[in-house]
Amino acid sequence: MASSAGLRELQRDLENKANDLSKLQKDISKNHQIRKKYTIQLGENELVLKELDLLNEDANVYKLIGPVLVKQDMAEANANVKKRIEYISAELKRLDSTLQDLEDKQNNKKETSQKVDVKGILGPKDSEAATKDSVSPSRKRQGLMRLRD
Repeated sequence: MASSAGLRELQRDLENKANDLSKLQKDISKNHQIRKKYTIQLGENELVLKELDLLNEDANVYKLIGPVLVKQDMAEANANVKKRIEYISAELKRLDSTLQDLEDKQNNKKETSQKVDVKGILGPKDSEAATKDSVSPSRKRQGLMRLRD
């Protein structure tokens, strides 16, 4: 009876870890989508800045506000585009650091779930020896599969 309760506990623990890992993967995917959007916007704004640099100082520049084109001063247009580029670049840096944190958490979750898996298969004493080995996790699983057979 004690072993079946232990197995249920182990299974519940593994399911929780798998759910946490799944949530992290969704967050990473969402981060990639947002990052892609900002990268596209950054490229567009850099292109607009290059186009503004090609214009003469006395050229007419218009900004689209809703359905209306509004005349804008050249210096103001340059300043606005540069400010947008700075903002988008800062957001990309923030997203990069968030992505790094999420990937670190994901790797930690994978490692802990593998340790729980090893403990459940071998038992606490044997799992310590198995996790101290310098063998890769995939090799450990292959070896553990042979132990169960």
